[in-house]
Amino acid sequence: MRKLIVRREIELAEEGILATIRDSETGGPVRPLITGREPHPTGRVLCIKAGHRSLPWESIKAEYPFMEVAEVASPVRYFMSQPHKLTMRVTGPELTLDFFPDFELVADARFVRMLDEGAPFWHAAMQWRPDGAPFDGRHVIIEVKDDKDPRNKDPEYQHKLGLAKDVYESINYSFFPIVRSRDLPNADAWSAGHEVWLDRKTAVTAVDVARVVHVLAATGGVAPYSKVAARDRGRPRWTCRACSVARSARAQR
Repeated sequence: MRKLIVRREIELAEEGILATIRDSETGGPVRPLITGREPHPTGRVLCIKAGHRSLPWESIKAEYPFMEVAEVASPVRYFMSQPHKLTMRVTGPELTLDFFPDFELVADARFVRMLDEGAPFWHAAMQWRPDGAPFDGRHVIIEVKDDKDPRNKDPEYQHKLGLAKDVYESINYSFFPIVRSRDLPNADAWSAGHEVWLDRKTAVTAVDVARVVHVLAATGGVAPYSKVAARDRGRPRWTCRACSVARSARAQR
């Protein structure tokens, strides 16, 4: 699902912009965010949907919880932090504007439409359900911000985001700014998703999947997570495995 072209040039005639997108040669983040000199908490976390890469985060209130939701959300198949560098050559005193988006996702088109319609990111992620249709992957660029980020009121920064949005839309990429209070859940609302996040590295076998499917078949296709997890509590690792399997087997909390 990843784009294979390392460099693309897009010209927007109306805006007079020439833009270049450069990916990392390694397929990972284009720049390291953690230098050891940051005056705020930073870290790295292993993400399965990033090709089992350890991705950096620099905001414990916004970026880290976003990564947790993206890793758990069924409509998201792939995501990467700091996925590329976008350079926009514009008219005016500044010859170029550089933009490093926080994240890039490959997500199902129906999920993207929910975001287009104004649904908060985590609501759309949790309300999405498979409908049997083939996965229709779309590229989504995400910029994650805390509510108190001073750039939220910076007109120059907001103008740069608007130009970036125009560039991405010209190549059929969607662009969404994510705000913590609106788009990310609180701890109580996210308790079930957090359980899946904690158990994301649990090994799941075909037998585990079959056990969950058996429970769902007996209940008409949907069952509370508690009933799925109670299927065989005698196995020490079953609860973790049930948590890992539940979303793909359409169990609902």
